[in-house]
Amino acid sequence: MSFSTNLNGSVTGDQPELPIAIVGGGLGGLALAVGLLKHGIEINIYEAAPVFSEIGAGVAFGSNATRALGLIDEALLEGYKKHATFNEDRNRDDTFGSMRWGTDERKEGGKKAGDFIDDVRDDRYSEMVKRTGMRTRSCIHRARLLEVLVSLIPNGITNFGKTFESVEEQPDGTLKLHFADGSTALASALIGCDGIKSKTREVVCGSNVKPNYAGEYAYRAMVPKADAEQALGAELARNGQLYLGYGAYIVTYPVENCEFTNMVAIPLDSGESWARNEDAGTAPASKDNFTRYFEGYYTPLIKVIQKYLLPVRWALFDLQHSAPYYRRRVCLLGDSAHATTPHMGAGAGMAMEDAYILSHLIASVNGKSDIENAFRAYDAVRRPRTQKVIENSRTAGLLLDCMMPGIGDDTNTIIERSTSMYEWLWHEDLEAQLEQAKRLL
Repeated sequence: MSFSTNLNGSVTGDQPELPIAIVGGGLGGLALAVGLLKHGIEINIYEAAPVFSEIGAGVAFGSNATRALGLIDEALLEGYKKHATFNEDRNRDDTFGSMRWGTDERKEGGKKAGDFIDDVRDDRYSEMVKRTGMRTRSCIHRARLLEVLVSLIPNGITNFGKTFESVEEQPDGTLKLHFADGSTALASALIGCDGIKSKTREVVCGSNVKPNYAGEYAYRAMVPKADAEQALGAELARNGQLYLGYGAYIVTYPVENCEFTNMVAIPLDSGESWARNEDAGTAPASKDNFTRYFEGYYTPLIKVIQKYLLPVRWALFDLQHSAPYYRRRVCLLGDSAHATTPHMGAGAGMAMEDAYILSHLIASVNGKSDIENAFRAYDAVRRPRTQKVIENSRTAGLLLDCMMPGIGDDTNTIIERSTSMYEWLWHEDLEAQLEQAKRLL
């Protein structure tokens, strides 16, 4: 599919193609680009940074996310497999993570910090292996995934240093994009993949739809293999762990083929220190403050995190709302539409699902006049699922913090609720979802 226009605004098949504009060159934007290119659709990418780059360290993928990669482009899944890190224990191939106590259980005769609780398992693991050749849980360093995506993007279609400012619709329905450097570009449609602070979201949803501070923040540490194993032992360092606590939890998992263990400690922020400043996504982190907050937690774990603690803590925001993800020929994908807290490891996976569904829908329509129908169908199937992920992620955080009303530190119920939410997340039939969307076109 290609769109073109002549100088007086009438649509013609004889003029140079007018591409679809993708604003944002992060994981979601590039995954969409790969999907559209796979269908032969001409695109331009506009990225504010001077080069492709990713903030953060490891990202976890469940079976739904790896399935989406293969549906976007088999080459993307194969590239992902080359860099993915799994639980090393093959007896845990069906396990997403092992739950342990991060601090002593607050009941007589209760378990101690570091003690095993149970595994979060996938009862349909064998199905997933048949479809993707992957285990239940995999992790990848964001930089490696970015490298795989960039390798599938041809030269000449990415414009760096382009900070999106606004867009205006021309009389013929084409779009004129305006950038902070004063430049402009024409496009047949615009897809905003510009993250939680999205400027394109204002075009689609208005100024009232804004990220909400979740009342939580994250400390992070990337611990070399030798130190992680010395502190925790090989089993805990090389396999994903969730350390439950009262008002805070810690997640650890191997990345870079177990050369490092990514460790993230997430406390509740009773003072909501970020609530009054939506732009302040980070704040200084000190080792003393970290250890004071996590006093009484599993000592070997706290000591090794403290040693490698990054000097920054990250506020957690999400984007729960009921507004459509599109407006005429402008559409949103990934965090710009539905940013979520990280408690289910689902944010990046949702962007991969979005990219699969949206790229195929765009390829299914006949031309520029139908692009809004593709966006409408995409919104109809993606908004309910992605907004439910935001809700479930909030619930998952409360469960791991032993703060869920009516459940508290009842670990049997925590495991049961967690497993149920993960199964809902992992086993979505994405191809059936696409067929449902196509019926709406």
